[in-house]
Amino acid sequence: VNRLYKTVCVVCYYSSFTCAFMDTFVHRYDLTEAMKKVRVFFAMSLVAWMHFSLSYYKRDVEHLLSMTDSFTWEELPTRDPDTGYLTKAGYIPIIQSLTKYPAGLVASFHLIQSAVRMVSNHELMLTSWFPFDISATPVYVFANLTQAIASLFAIFINSGFPSLYATLLCVACSQLEKLTAALLDIRQTHITNDQGSGDETKNNDSNRQTLIFDEVFHHMRKQLNQCVRHHQDIKRYMAVLEDTMNLEMCGLFLIFLSAMCLDALSIVTNLSDIADALQGLVFYILLAGSLYVYSWLGEELSTHAEKVSDAAWGCDWVGTPVPLQRSLIFIIATANKEFRLTAGKFVPVCNKTMMNMINQSISVFMFLLHVRDKNTEHSQLV
Repeated sequence: VNRLYKTVCVVCYYSSFTCAFMDTFVHRYDLTEAMKKVRVFFAMSLVAWMHFSLSYYKRDVEHLLSMTDSFTWEELPTRDPDTGYLTKAGYIPIIQSLTKYPAGLVASFHLIQSAVRMVSNHELMLTSWFPFDISATPVYVFANLTQAIASLFAIFINSGFPSLYATLLCVACSQLEKLTAALLDIRQTHITNDQGSGDETKNNDSNRQTLIFDEVFHHMRKQLNQCVRHHQDIKRYMAVLEDTMNLEMCGLFLIFLSAMCLDALSIVTNLSDIADALQGLVFYILLAGSLYVYSWLGEELSTHAEKVSDAAWGCDWVGTPVPLQRSLIFIIATANKEFRLTAGKFVPVCNKTMMNMINQSISVFMFLLHVRDKNTEHSQLV
C-alpha cells in the first residue's frame, strides 16, 4: 500500500509538472503570457529537485539522521543567557511546528480557492496543457484530481525539505554551542574551589595540597578528553552533512538564481498589469526569503565552528600539565580549519553568496527596465 501511495503521488506530480512545462512551451511566442507561466514552472522545478535529491541520497540522509542519535540537545537552554536570543537548540521545536501547521494552512487555502474556481468558472486547479480535450466531465475530474494530489505533494515537499535541512544544521550548531560551553566550564571552576582547601592545608601538609591539585588536573583532563571526543563526533557529522547536502544546495542555488532573474524579466514585461507585477514581486520575495534561510543557517554553522577555538583558548590552561595543553592545542588546531557548507563544492552557502545572487538579479531587473524605457522613448519618437 505504501509503494502504491508513493507511486501515485510521484506519477501525479511529474505528469502535472510535464503539462505545466508544455503549457509554458506552447506560449513561448507570447512573451507576456509565457512569463506568467514560467513562475509556476520554476516553483515546480524546485519541488522536483528537492524530491529527486531526497530520493537519490536517501541512504545518506538516513545515515546522517542516525548520527544525530549520539547527540543530545534537550537539556540545553533555549535562550542565550548573555544576549537573550534563541539558541539553535531553541530553534529545533519551532522548526518542527513550522513544518506542520503552515503547510496545512497553505494546503487548505489552495484546495478551497481552487474548488471555488472550478465550481464557478469550470477551471483547472493548475493552468496546464493537455494533448486531449479535458472539457468532458470524467476527464476534467480526473485531471483536477491528479493536480490536487500533485499540489499536496508539492506543498509538503516544499515544507519538509527546508525543515529537514534547518533541523540538521541546528543540531550541528547546538552541539557546537554545547561543546563551547563545556570548554569554558573547564576554566577556574574546580581550581578555585580546591585551591582554597589547598591553601588551608599548606602549612600543615604540602603533600596533601599536591594531591588535591593532581585530582583537580585529573578531573580537568577527563573533561577535556570528553570535549575532544565530542568535537571529533561533531566534525564527522559536519563532514557527512557537507557530502550529503552539497549537490542539493548546488541545484537549489542554480534554480533560485534562474528563477529570480526570469522573474525580474516577468515583472518588467508585465509592468502595465499591476496585479501580475505584484504577483511577480511576491514570488521574488518568497524566493529571496527561502534563499536567506539556507544561506543564514550555513553562515551560522561556520560561525559556531570558529567559536570552538576561542573557547579552547579561553580555558584556564596556564600552569596545567603538558598533556592537557597538548589536548587544547589539538582542539584549537582542528577548529581553526575553516568549515564551509558548500553548494557543489565550489560556492559557499553563506550570506555573501546570497547577496551576490540578489545583486545579480537586481542588476538584470535594472538592465531590462532601462531597455524597456529606451524602447518606449524610441516608439514615441517614431
